[in-house]
Amino acid sequence: MASSPVALSSLLLIHLLFLSSAAFAFSTITKLSSSRCDVPTPTAMVRGEIDNEDPLLTTIPIDRYQNVELPPVFAYPHFYEPHPIAKYACEQVREQIKTLATDEWTQHNFFSQSDDDNGAGKMFGVLVVRADNGSLGYLKAYSGSITGVTHSEQYGFCPTLYNRFETCERTGFSYLAEEAELNKMNLRIEELENDPKRIELKTALDAVKERAMISLAAAKTQQKEQKKKRQVLREQMREELSPEDFVVFEADLAQESAYYQRQVKQVKAASTKELKHAQASLDEFEIELQELKRRRGEKSNSLQSQTLQQYQFLNINGQRKSLLPIFADTPLQRPPPGAGDCAAPKLLQQAFVSGFKPIAMAEFWYGDSPLLEVRKHNFYYPACRGRCEPILRHMLQGMNVEDNPLDLVGEEVESNKTSLEIVFEDEFIMAVNKPNEMLSTPGRHQEYSVYTIIKESYPSATGPLLVHRLDMSTSGVLLIAKDKDSHQILQEQFINRTVKKRYTALLEGLFDNREEKGFIDLPLALDYLNRPMQKVDYNEGKAAQTFYEVVDTDLEKNRTKVHFYPRTGRTHQLRVHAAHEQGLNIPIVGDDIYGQRDERLHLHADFIEFLHPVTNKTMTFSVKAPF
Repeated sequence: MASSPVALSSLLLIHLLFLSSAAFAFSTITKLSSSRCDVPTPTAMVRGEIDNEDPLLTTIPIDRYQNVELPPVFAYPHFYEPHPIAKYACEQVREQIKTLATDEWTQHNFFSQSDDDNGAGKMFGVLVVRADNGSLGYLKAYSGSITGVTHSEQYGFCPTLYNRFETCERTGFSYLAEEAELNKMNLRIEELENDPKRIELKTALDAVKERAMISLAAAKTQQKEQKKKRQVLREQMREELSPEDFVVFEADLAQESAYYQRQVKQVKAASTKELKHAQASLDEFEIELQELKRRRGEKSNSLQSQTLQQYQFLNINGQRKSLLPIFADTPLQRPPPGAGDCAAPKLLQQAFVSGFKPIAMAEFWYGDSPLLEVRKHNFYYPACRGRCEPILRHMLQGMNVEDNPLDLVGEEVESNKTSLEIVFEDEFIMAVNKPNEMLSTPGRHQEYSVYTIIKESYPSATGPLLVHRLDMSTSGVLLIAKDKDSHQILQEQFINRTVKKRYTALLEGLFDNREEKGFIDLPLALDYLNRPMQKVDYNEGKAAQTFYEVVDTDLEKNRTKVHFYPRTGRTHQLRVHAAHEQGLNIPIVGDDIYGQRDERLHLHADFIEFLHPVTNKTMTFSVKAPF
């Protein structure tokens, strides 16, 4: 967009005033070029031009926020409650999706789920931003791609950071051209592998190998049989012949042995010669084939590295970084599949490119859940960790971002230390009522826990103390052993599944067409890309089994109270079994990982029964759920 010298000078002056007052430091370019990889340099971005008619920016009516207190800092992206202004933007986007899904996005069925497509739901996101003129608006984006849509900007959504269908003007890199070269190699490899002459020669070589194996085996078998005969004959002749004649006889046997050894060597030599001849004929194809495969591997690795390099992520200071250095310090040292294509990086990238100041973000799921994960239609979710955390760590540098609220929760719990409610205690064991939001054992950022309290209160206690654990957000009965022997005996009961446990949970919904008593069997595994979430995994997951029964229904509040009787004790087992569509398909109230936030997670361990480790008496403890 062209600008007059006066207008440009004014904009530059305004921008410099912003920098000097340290209100915020952000950069811009006048227009996005046709290639996503053409990320502007800091010098170009300092010009501070803003297109107030940005087609990707939706203006928020002033009456929507003039009386709303905007967040003073940007929310921690991996654990946050969306701000009301961001929720308003999400509602607008939801309405747009409904229309698009009916009129133009007809190739993508958001509510179709099968083993083939693994669910067609999609994560959408909005980013509320402030423009240079002080007005508020929002950007919108979606993770990955939508079937049939090649340019998301056509519908007002932020573009991908790198579009493989376009040539990068900055570097001249063309994914399609490089892919075409790979496809040529693949075609030639396929031609060679399926060439009738090669197949004929390979069949002939296999036949030669088989004949050689049979001939050599027969020669060796004959050699062994003759050896056994010579041994028997040697013992027989030792008794019948004179010493002088026996010496002559043994010499004859040695010559016979040498003859059969030569026979084996001759068979080997003949087979080797025939194999070399057959292999030489085949090598006319194989040498070219192996060279092509080597070059294909190098080309494929080079293409992958070049593709990852095209993803250039900005931050508010105008610094850019590609995927490889961003993920260099992660455990895998390489970005996982899909990194850079999530909604959050797209939103922030567009904000920085356009010179907007990020205010608040929100992401929500639209459509059916993937088969193995837990996603609920229209529920809000934080940015993922596996793909987004390293990227956002770079992109949010220079911004005022709140600390991880989970770390702050730990500090709050520790600053408000309270004594644990003791349900039972004797010389060997004790049972306590763990409050919600207290760790069972010390965590990475929080030392204060049930374990540290017990350790401090009972310094002479030995062993691991805690016999089992409860999630931080779960309240209820927790069993403790004061000595190592008692701990071992109780642990064996848990391992042998003789301990009876019951949890009370309040679910965010009613049972529809579902048995009010039943059994859930869904194996669970850690979702590495969305820690600490767990996912259903029938291949690598550990067995996770839960009995359940409905105990009360609140039609007015649309909630259901249930009892859970877990047979196993996997991480987040009850939470996933409640929320997953192959489980109860109703999240627990207050489940901020698999459902929606509330004042607390409504899950409470209210009952436990076991045998006393010393007296062998049946012990039963219960604490009523506080909800």
